[in-house]
Amino acid sequence: MRETSRPSQFAAARRTKVVAALGVAAVAMLVVALGLMATAVRKQKSAERERDFWVLCQPGFTADERAAAFRSLVVAGNREWRAANVGGLDLTGWALPGADLPFAQFLRANLAGADLTGAKLNGGSFELADLSHAKLGNAEMVEMRLLQAVLRGAMLRGAVLRACRLAQIEAQNADFSLADLADADLVMANLTGAKLIGTNFAGAKLESAVLKGADMSLARFEGADLTDANFTDANWWTARGLTTQQLVMLKAKFPPTANAPQALQDDFARWADVPLPPQ
Repeated sequence: MRETSRPSQFAAARRTKVVAALGVAAVAMLVVALGLMATAVRKQKSAERERDFWVLCQPGFTADERAAAFRSLVVAGNREWRAANVGGLDLTGWALPGADLPFAQFLRANLAGADLTGAKLNGGSFELADLSHAKLGNAEMVEMRLLQAVLRGAMLRGAVLRACRLAQIEAQNADFSLADLADADLVMANLTGAKLIGTNFAGAKLESAVLKGADMSLARFEGADLTDANFTDANWWTARGLTTQQLVMLKAKFPPTANAPQALQDDFARWADVPLPPQ
């Protein structure tokens, strides 16, 4: 009985080895197949991205086709936008929080009501673009061009706009609180009614800018050019970094008007009673 059982044991062992070998081979084949599929998917995505970028770079495509291509590229995580033409697109109300869009050129684009909170936009352009009521809080916008852009009611709280070109922007009632506008060009900018609480204007050019009724509590103006700027009914005396010469000029030219809120007039009166530091 023992001798007859040995061949069966050997056969069972061989079957186990064969099954194991087949299992290993099947797993290997599955891994290879998955690898091939992944490669095919990557190639397909790469081809789709190239096509979308082509749509944005070449003439002859409709505005809807270009907008769809732009959205696909954003979703795909595209980070190179230097050659892409996203100007003139209607992106009204689009939600693109945290989007990585360095050097993107949004010339004359409509981004009214768009959400670009925390977006990375350094080196790009919103020149002549409509950003009315757009959300740009904490966005990175270093050295951007926003010449003559419309930012009425836009929210840019905490945004970084160092060395930006913002000449002639229309930013009535916009919120730039805690934003960094150091060394920015704001010549002839309209900031009427804007919230500028804690905003950094160090070294900024504000020549002929309009800041009527703006709230600039604790805003910083070290080295800023305020030539011919209009501070009518703005609480400029609550700002920081103004020179004694600038304070004397502002005190003479821009005390609160009779139409200013009574609280503003009272606050100015209290400040005016305190002697200015020597020049």
